[in-house]
Amino acid sequence: MELYQIRYFLAVSRTLNFTRAAEECNVTQPALTRAIRKLEDELGGDLIRRERTRSHLTQLGQAMLPMLQASYDAAAAAKAEAETFGRGDVAPLRIGLSESVPAILLRPVLQEVKRAVPGLVLTLARADAAEVIRALESAEVDFAVSAAEAARMDHLRHWPLFEEDFVLCGGGLADGGAGLSALEPDALISRPYCESDAHLREVWARAGQGERTVHTISGDRDLALLTELPGVAALVPRSCAVAEGLPFREIGAETPRRQVSLHAAAGRQHNPAASAFLRLMRSTELVAPVACRSAEAV
Repeated sequence: MELYQIRYFLAVSRTLNFTRAAEECNVTQPALTRAIRKLEDELGGDLIRRERTRSHLTQLGQAMLPMLQASYDAAAAAKAEAETFGRGDVAPLRIGLSESVPAILLRPVLQEVKRAVPGLVLTLARADAAEVIRALESAEVDFAVSAAEAARMDHLRHWPLFEEDFVLCGGGLADGGAGLSALEPDALISRPYCESDAHLREVWARAGQGERTVHTISGDRDLALLTELPGVAALVPRSCAVAEGLPFREIGAETPRRQVSLHAAAGRQHNPAASAFLRLMRSTELVAPVACRSAEAV
């Protein structure tokens, strides 16, 4: 079944006249008739009942009309979109973002990309770090931003963006600078979507807090609720605490740290939007000040 055959059939279905349909399609009437007969052979029956001055769709033709119209419209839309991509009118940018990395960190970069590439079409895909990296490997996204361990992924390229410390939200310290060992919460918060969650559990255990009740959340948007409960504490990346507007305290020498990196597939070609994004993201002064800006201690 060829697209031109469908186009000729649709023209006849509109005009109910082979001569006018041929004129509309800019072909001879015999050529139009042959194309429709080939379509009928493929579909196994007559689509049009032919008369001298006027024709009518058969029952098969009436049944096939909406499906053939939909097929033709979809093909035309695909062709138009392909032409748009070819002209550079549309520049898709797909970013996989770890659940533990606040999207606000990308704001200055994306603002610059939008100014540089007016046809920007942005997709932000949220998932845990492992799923974000899998999406990058399978070309579902162009880049991944996470705190995953880059050394274990030799088939990808990595650019460190910034380092940051973890801060204490909720709970309460007997002395503001005493550290985790002075904390006496009833419960701790686990953030299993965070790449550092297992390490943070170890930090809690070394500080003598490992026997506490553990609450589990599936996103940082729930931190505010739990850290407002009496006796509930969490270790949170500084950027996440700032992004969620949470009061926090620094914890001194015991502070764990993490590195947030940009990941890309080695050798993969990029369109103008992706190229601009990569160039700007590698300029650390655009990212680090946003991530590491300080907040007032509680």
